[in-house]
Amino acid sequence: MSRAVACRVWWAGAGDHRPELDALLGPAEAVRRERYARAVDRRRFTVSAALLRLAAARELGCAPREVPVVRDCPDCAVPHGRPRIEGPVHVSVSYAGQAVAVAVSTGAAVGLDAAEAPAGGPPPAGLAALERALRPEERAELREAPEGMRAGMLVRWWTYKEAVLKATGDGLRVSPTDIGVSERSGPARLTAYPGRPELLDGGTVLRSAGASLARLSPAAMASVAFLVDRGTRVDHVRGEDGRELLGTVAVH
Repeated sequence: MSRAVACRVWWAGAGDHRPELDALLGPAEAVRRERYARAVDRRRFTVSAALLRLAAARELGCAPREVPVVRDCPDCAVPHGRPRIEGPVHVSVSYAGQAVAVAVSTGAAVGLDAAEAPAGGPPPAGLAALERALRPEERAELREAPEGMRAGMLVRWWTYKEAVLKATGDGLRVSPTDIGVSERSGPARLTAYPGRPELLDGGTVLRSAGASLARLSPAAMASVAFLVDRGTRVDHVRGEDGRELLGTVAVH
């Protein structure tokens, strides 16, 4: 019998910060928040950390402060690593400008990446940088696409690659150039990942999550990657208004 993966992408923004959200942060998160120099970045981080705890608490059936969030870094002692939860729930966080997105998955490790395209599309220098991260076969596929679609494809492929890196936990230890994606002949799929053949041929599922951010940031593009076993299916990614969830936190 096949297993099903459930995933929700909760979204909010730095402007949704309220002082009562500060109390939801754990000690390591409070330290990390204070490392941000700008107040707007501190507010955005607080919203993301609070939203992650609130969304995960719904799945785990516990209080937000009781969610076992781990933010350790594999390379140093500073708690600035990607958030993880010890248990059956998988999470990932991303930002697009001042928008915040939190993916909560049951059934498979998940990675989420969001990007906000400037009005009129990314500047040529930005597109050139994204194209340098492509593999030869990806450049060939890009050249086959209509010219008006190429900028969107570059940004979308970048979010797919970043989402996969977050799902595996490898982050910057693996170059995006070593990861391959393709949209030729159907939905996006992973075609290359160094040293991880099990991730190919159905071991990774890529999905768009941009619709979940559209009302908050119309220019945002977001993608989700799931690491799955054979026979596991991902039916859809459900977008949720995280501002409503944040609003449930009582004023003390």
